Amino acid sequence: MSFDPLSTNQPALFSGMEAENAPPCPAPVKSARSRNRAAWWRQDLERTAAYLMGQARTGEERAFVEELYEQAVEEGPDFTHYRSKSAFMNAPKLGIDRNAYARILNALDMIERGTYRHCRDKGKQGIPRTVARVLKCLLNLALQYGEVRPSLDGIARLACVAKQTVVNCLKVLALYGFVEVHRRIKRIRTALGFKVVQDTNAYTIQEPRGLGALAASIFKRASESKKRSASSTEIHSIKRTDQTSQPSSVPDGVYDALYAQWEAT
Repeated sequence: MSFDPLSTNQPALFSGMEAENAPPCPAPVKSARSRNRAAWWRQDLERTAAYLMGQARTGEERAFVEELYEQAVEEGPDFTHYRSKSAFMNAPKLGIDRNAYARILNALDMIERGTYRHCRDKGKQGIPRTVARVLKCLLNLALQYGEVRPSLDGIARLACVAKQTVVNCLKVLALYGFVEVHRRIKRIRTALGFKVVQDTNAYTIQEPRGLGALAASIFKRASESKKRSASSTEIHSIKRTDQTSQPSSVPDGVYDALYAQWEAT
């Protein structure tokens, strides 16, 4: 004997509404595993809605439960709304001090200057200057809080740039190995039970790796001095033994001769 979660002594969840106003179906899923997950999600949702309908005492409460159920069915399973490769995780702890802060910014500055001089098309930049602003924003958060997990809107406000600019800059920083992005999800409690939603990304800030380390080694800033180094490190005295030293005082009789010459004039 099969049990239908909606076949209770209470009135039907959508009595008199199925024919006219049927709730829309969720977005179709492709794989067999996703279809099974969607079926289990729908079954749990119906059981929860049936229980809440049984606990409802007034028509307003029943209408509220029906509205929640319609919204949940319209949105579809929660696993279809968060991005792939997302995980339940906390933001990684970062041990960035002021020395690491300076090294990371100096490496980005070298790469930015090198790509601007050697690897740019006419009228274009190798690395946009807004990348440094976004990286400074992330480094300031890491220096103050020990972890970095702001939203894209938050980074945009702190760096004074547009949200799409933040997305583009993060791609550049990830390409050069300055930033590692961690996609996160979390569970929240709703009126119809728990739901998994997308959480803000977490970031690991580090010195450049991969392509960034290679670029930093190529564009490493050389000394600005164009003079050659000293040919010898031996110290030679200016005074030589074969030369007589100059007198340190005026010889006697010089002032008397000058005074006599002055009186004669």
